[in-house]
Amino acid sequence: MNMLIRPLFRAGFLAVALCATRAGAGTLVGSVSDATTGQALPSAVIRVAGLPLGTYSAADGAYRIERIPAGIQVIVSSHIGYQTRTDTVELDAGSRRLDLALQDAAIAVGQLEVTTTRSEPPAAAQAGALVLTAAQLRQAPAIGEPDLVRSLSLQPGIKTASDYSSGLYVRGGSPDQNLVLLDQVPIYNPSHAFGFFSTFNTDAVGQVSLYKGPYPATYAGNLGAVLDVSTRAETPRRLGGTAGMSLLAARAALAGPWGRGSWKLAGRRTYLDPLLAAARASGADVPDYYFYDINGRVDQPLGETGTFAASTYLGSDRLDFDLDQDNRLAIRWSNRTLVTAWNRVYSPTLLGSLTLSASQYESNTALDVFATPVRFTNSVRDLSGRADLSYNGWDRHSLAAGIQVTAYHLTYAEYFNTSEPDIDLKRSPAQVGVYLQDAWRPWPLTDLTLGTRASFFSAGRRSSLSPRLALRQTLQPGLALKLAAGQSVQYLQLVSTEGFSGGDFWLPLDGSVEPSRARQATLGLEWQPVPAYQLSAEVYHTRMRDLVQLDNQVGENSQETRSDDLFITGGKGETAGLEWMLQKRSGQLRGWLGYTLGRTQRTFSELNQGRSFAPKYDRRHDLSLVLTWQRGAWTWESTFVYATGQAYTPAAARYTLRAPATGERLDYVLPAARNSARLLPYHRLDLGIRRGFSLLGSQAEFSAQVINTYSRRNEWFVQYDTDRPDTRPKVFTMLPILPSLGLSLSF
Repeated sequence: MNMLIRPLFRAGFLAVALCATRAGAGTLVGSVSDATTGQALPSAVIRVAGLPLGTYSAADGAYRIERIPAGIQVIVSSHIGYQTRTDTVELDAGSRRLDLALQDAAIAVGQLEVTTTRSEPPAAAQAGALVLTAAQLRQAPAIGEPDLVRSLSLQPGIKTASDYSSGLYVRGGSPDQNLVLLDQVPIYNPSHAFGFFSTFNTDAVGQVSLYKGPYPATYAGNLGAVLDVSTRAETPRRLGGTAGMSLLAARAALAGPWGRGSWKLAGRRTYLDPLLAAARASGADVPDYYFYDINGRVDQPLGETGTFAASTYLGSDRLDFDLDQDNRLAIRWSNRTLVTAWNRVYSPTLLGSLTLSASQYESNTALDVFATPVRFTNSVRDLSGRADLSYNGWDRHSLAAGIQVTAYHLTYAEYFNTSEPDIDLKRSPAQVGVYLQDAWRPWPLTDLTLGTRASFFSAGRRSSLSPRLALRQTLQPGLALKLAAGQSVQYLQLVSTEGFSGGDFWLPLDGSVEPSRARQATLGLEWQPVPAYQLSAEVYHTRMRDLVQLDNQVGENSQETRSDDLFITGGKGETAGLEWMLQKRSGQLRGWLGYTLGRTQRTFSELNQGRSFAPKYDRRHDLSLVLTWQRGAWTWESTFVYATGQAYTPAAARYTLRAPATGERLDYVLPAARNSARLLPYHRLDLGIRRGFSLLGSQAEFSAQVINTYSRRNEWFVQYDTDRPDTRPKVFTMLPILPSLGLSLSF
């Protein structure tokens, strides 16, 4: 009898609680932070004891729980690595704020096993989504400096273009198909040192969300992935910071309280320029180069129902290379962003936000070739305003809607031995996007997100409708099925120089060509038999149409600026693959093994005789093994990666033509089918060690890495010398063995 009474009693209690929720429900809002440093804690669990109500904290630590029955309630908050906190609060039908500061879980015990029901953070609930915190980024394997992009490249389906590039190939897509955001502002060239580092200083990064496949309707679209980076939004109780240095750069970050809010400032700069100057003084033929970047942010609450945040980023690269008196190279490129955001709680069920932002990218390449000046300039200016609303007044539905208006100004100019440009392209298109999204829970174990985004682009008066879908179905405890699908459109085109990112430039697609479009679908299965292990697998497929590619046959003196004249148009693309990943997530030994089997094809009627070919970013096999072993204050790391070699176009034959008038013999190379050969497979082993210690009363860490331990000279590209037909093709290689040392300090 007791076995029947207890479930009925519990069901009755929940029914009464739900009725009370509708009759007199309250809302609890606040933020979760580290009690010592004030750093925001994303993905903390906040729940109402005894009720099926709870949530996760967002990237800035903010949380919100609605429809809590009025009266005295017990709030339980927890986070991995912190002590669980319990608070008793009295709620009425209005809204109440409760900020939660969690203490480190510094408890010495023997073997301890904790078993609980696990729920996923919001971003991880979608197929193809990946979430990384600042702590994970700082502990990831690095080349000299911790780097966000190189940490991501160890995940299945993600590769960098080369050892020298921070451009990401995500599931067979090119870097220009990725939307890269910093605090919701586009970054048009997220690289330093010709792509060796990304623009993201890990001391300033709070959380990273990457959508490898279909992404929510809240994002405006490129064809491929979305990389959404947010700066740290902690509220420190006192002045503190971090500092670090490696063989390549030095960095520092400071944060402190300001009124009821806080301020943060982080900077980084290479000190390669004095080292390179010393090398030049000794006779070495090396350039003068440095880069720097600065991140700043302020956060301030506005009463009990609103917040204000503003952040900025400044980054610049500068290179000068004097080959001799008549030959010189100078390159400058920079990114600047500014964003302000107001968030307001209008009612317990209605939240709103207003965001104003600006982003500017500039590049300037100047050459003197035998005393003849040549110059290329490119700039992108992006001014945006965005308004968002979310409504959570229904039991099973959570609605979000918004509008975004963006005004672009793009310029591109070429100068050849003149002060007046030979090509002077200026475009000022505008784009308007409107989205609507519904997060629906039709059944207790089913989460379905439906959304659509309508956009209008003024150049060519183009409009599009992009539906999105994401489904998560829990099949049984620890086993879930994920599905995502969507359509996207891209109006801006990146023209890459392939050699270094500083010379890349952006152009808008005008009305003479159709914008590029893509349809993506992802199906995944996630299994966690025990808390320490997780196995996930996903299959994906993407179809693209109206792709464009720069037409290299356009004459050097051509002054055409129409997209139809500059690009080869009407291309089609297809990408398909399988990813799986096995993770060990706790214990002294942690890490993962990831593998991707993929295939990418492109087809243009004007290229390769209309036959399909594999682009350079096609990787048939991609494997990564990452292991971390921690014992006491020491941490040992190892990373092994393997990938199919890059596709390239080999020479099928050499031939010679004689000029009839002069009798001069001209040698040529006859190319084979486009990208019909492969470079040798890429593989590399990196080893590292870290040790934490106390220095002058502060926490410090020493690190040492050996990149490419067995000095594998992986192939980068092949070049043919047509002036000397008797020579063999020259193969350019990537990094040899590279040791690195680093020291970081927290105070």
